[in-house]
Amino acid sequence: MIKRKPALAFLTVLFLSATTFSFAATTPTVSARVGLSSDLIYFVMPDRYKDGNTANDKLAGFDPTDTAFYHGGDLKGLTGTCAPGDDGLARIKAMGFTAVWVTPLVRQVAPTVVSAGYHGYWGVDFLNVDPHLGTNADLIAFSACAKKLKLKLILDIVTNHTADIIQYNGTEAYIPSNWAKLKNPTWLNDLSNYHNVGDMSKCWGVGDCTTLGDFYGLDDLATEKPVVYKGWADVYGQWISKYGFSGFRVDTAKHVDTEFFKHWQPLILQKAKTVGISNFTIFGEVTNPTAFGLMTYVRENKIQTVLDFPFQTNATDFASGVSDAASLSTFFLTDDYYTSPTSAASNLVTFLGNHDMGRVGFLLNTMKIQTPSELLARDELAHALMYFSRGIPTVYYGDEVGMTGSNSGNDQMARQDMFATQIPDWKSELRIGGKPVGSGNSFALAKTNPLPRYLTELASLRASNPGLANGVMQTRLAKGSVYAVSKKDPLENREYVVAFNNGLKPQSIALNTATSSGGWKILLGKTSYQSTGATLNFTVPALSTVVLKANKQIDTVSVKTGKISVAVDDMTGYYQASASVTSSDLLSVEFFVKTLTSNTWVSLGSDTNAPYSVYINPQEIRGPSFQVKAVATNSNGKVFAIPSTEFIIPAA
Repeated sequence: MIKRKPALAFLTVLFLSATTFSFAATTPTVSARVGLSSDLIYFVMPDRYKDGNTANDKLAGFDPTDTAFYHGGDLKGLTGTCAPGDDGLARIKAMGFTAVWVTPLVRQVAPTVVSAGYHGYWGVDFLNVDPHLGTNADLIAFSACAKKLKLKLILDIVTNHTADIIQYNGTEAYIPSNWAKLKNPTWLNDLSNYHNVGDMSKCWGVGDCTTLGDFYGLDDLATEKPVVYKGWADVYGQWISKYGFSGFRVDTAKHVDTEFFKHWQPLILQKAKTVGISNFTIFGEVTNPTAFGLMTYVRENKIQTVLDFPFQTNATDFASGVSDAASLSTFFLTDDYYTSPTSAASNLVTFLGNHDMGRVGFLLNTMKIQTPSELLARDELAHALMYFSRGIPTVYYGDEVGMTGSNSGNDQMARQDMFATQIPDWKSELRIGGKPVGSGNSFALAKTNPLPRYLTELASLRASNPGLANGVMQTRLAKGSVYAVSKKDPLENREYVVAFNNGLKPQSIALNTATSSGGWKILLGKTSYQSTGATLNFTVPALSTVVLKANKQIDTVSVKTGKISVAVDDMTGYYQASASVTSSDLLSVEFFVKTLTSNTWVSLGSDTNAPYSVYINPQEIRGPSFQVKAVATNSNGKVFAIPSTEFIIPAA
């Protein structure tokens, strides 16, 4: 539970431009969406994708027979020829991806006898490409190819720590003389720019060890210091200006100080704007399994958006069959925690597995042992749920060819080679939709694996039907094994119905829609339908997804409004404001607040999934009470006012 602090005035930055919103407006206020909000991301570790330059394989740390060392993949291999049919970026583009996220490219600390920084998270020179991956010129060529293919580039970066260079003599920190000038830029060699209080598991600093301590021994920077956050802004600003990155994924984002993103993020966004990137996106890695735990990093720490770990848990639970549709529906109701004038759940970066926790195929098979055909179907179901629900979908490289994992299945065991591997376990491990790779390579086997074709089909549907690509989403049915939603793009104003069945038997369902005439077109799945007015009946086959699109625009738009209620949320201490609104339409309900010290109604953001709620941070309220009101806007643009109510803040 979040501890409540003394009430403060509304933070101006939270409500930037919000005071221009009118309660009597005829159109809804659209919450700010990040630049990547309609993208489909491919997340790749360059060292494990393809070897395009064997010359750099001669560098120290190259050992393709050991999972802890470099295997030879590089930027040239990932770039490829940039021509159709090639295995590099052109292949990624052909599968429908619109953005490529690469693990850190910065120069790593020298390899030891037990491991090397092939993954990119042990940086020492943050201004240059690691030679194992290529040169700065190779990165320029990589960027040029991406631009030609209209692929956005996202760079994985680290701001919390560097490689483990600082040593300890008892509790006294020091830098060995031979490493005194190892890091680049030079401010990283100044011991005073680090916390120097030991590992986060047992630090001796005054404060939170997860913020002050070394992350598994890696040198923890004092990110609260101006020299550090300004230094990082200069460093990563150069990667934007030189190579044209459209976004950053920030590693270990929950371990920096709580003010870091408020200081550093505006500097990065301003740098991006100076080079013509006005919609730069920053998303942080915050390993928290709940929405009410994760939301504070967006709502309070001001990270633009974050990786959606709660989605990963709930999506794989549902796809594996260990949870039902009701559980999935309950999860999506927690999306309201993220709603503000500058944030929404639609900005969250969704994923099913990654390089740390393991691949989706391994996780699905671990949760519930499956037959090969069932595992393939559940893998496809998981991806369809990610592609067609809210958020920014991310596919981890190799998942599209059915890679799973061996032994523990996580960390090093989830970082397989796309090219021919020399790791015995990887040669024989399970492949979803195909046989083990053996002495072959994943590019060749992909031609006979159904997963690449299926994911390409999903991507094509998203590209040609805007409502499916992170559009407005409303839960329609959550019963037993079937979860169904309606979606729409406000400009197209056409309803889509998407139904997911995680059961082993087909299910016939009936649900209310916002479309009463014109019929429907089946976009995905083997089914037939019947419609009577706004009621839609169809069957969802076992372990599958069905997508239907209305032939005409939404026409069931009546709205019944009630009252607003406000209560303290037990999970967060925030105030939950809920509006009683009933409609078959896919509405947008915008909430407004006014305190006793202000005569201005300020937007709290918009909710597009009934029941309609927002959460108000008590730290941003001054006075003994406040008022809340709302407007509901239907698909025809008609506004329905919901009268204000006053909430008396309980005594502490």
